[in-house]
Amino acid sequence: MELLDSRQLRAFQELARNGSFTAAAKALNLTQSAVSHSIKALERSLEIVLFERLGKTVRLTRAGEALLPQADQILSRMVRAQEELKQLERPGYGRLRIGATVTISQYVLPSVLRELRESFPAFDIAVTTDDSRGLMSLVEAGEIDVAVALETSFSDSLKCETLFEDHIQMALSPLHPLASKAKVKAEDILEESFIFYNQASETFRVLENESLSSGIRLKTAMQVGSMAAIKEMAKIGMGIGLLSPWVAEHEVAQGSLVFRKLPWKNRKRRWAIHRDPRHEPQMIEEVFAGITRNVVNTLTLRTERLLEIRKAS
Repeated sequence: MELLDSRQLRAFQELARNGSFTAAAKALNLTQSAVSHSIKALERSLEIVLFERLGKTVRLTRAGEALLPQADQILSRMVRAQEELKQLERPGYGRLRIGATVTISQYVLPSVLRELRESFPAFDIAVTTDDSRGLMSLVEAGEIDVAVALETSFSDSLKCETLFEDHIQMALSPLHPLASKAKVKAEDILEESFIFYNQASETFRVLENESLSSGIRLKTAMQVGSMAAIKEMAKIGMGIGLLSPWVAEHEVAQGSLVFRKLPWKNRKRRWAIHRDPRHEPQMIEEVFAGITRNVVNTLTLRTERLLEIRKAS
């Protein structure tokens, strides 16, 4: 089947509206011969007659009446598509596709997106949530422009801009026996049960590697899919939560969670903004990176101060 020609559809539309080749030609700024040729070519490609010739005027056949609303819709969509493409070329218009882990989406992005929307009100901004490895794949496939995620071995082929580093620590209820210890030893946690982030995550892999290298096997009380769930369970004593303090600023301020370091060499996790090196960055991506850096720096500094205050009190 041949695709419909937009110029032929436009001639068909004007001839249907005006009822004569003379008027249609004038509306299109073409010769009558050109309009007649377009209509004949359209009828030939569709293998159907669209107009009844009545002397100097024409009238739509049943097939022509059926085609007219479709032609109107097709041409209207084409005009709209052209207008939208022109808008993208105007300063301040465009799109940004952001990828982020669940944790970043919950604790960092709301503040970032609020500032970004104020700076780029006409941009189409979309957010995709996935784990760090999944986000790497989406960047490489060109399905997102930037990803805020942990650096992994999968990051090697991407351009990474480090945002901040953190450690996983033990989140305890204030009533937990270990909360009163200034320093937790390996023997203190052998019989404790821990609440892990889900097994498919990069965070779980980091913790598993650290525990195995230290010779300590952590008992799992539960695996959950959100840091919020880990915090709530740790607060009521269902186990020891494993997370970074910056995701628990509110709980640290309230005193509903106490943080203690794990009794082994705790490797730093490195968070970064990932981009495809083949991709030409837009200005909005640079602004996004700057805002994100400011937000996480403020968040981590506030949490560190709160932890120091709690430790001193």
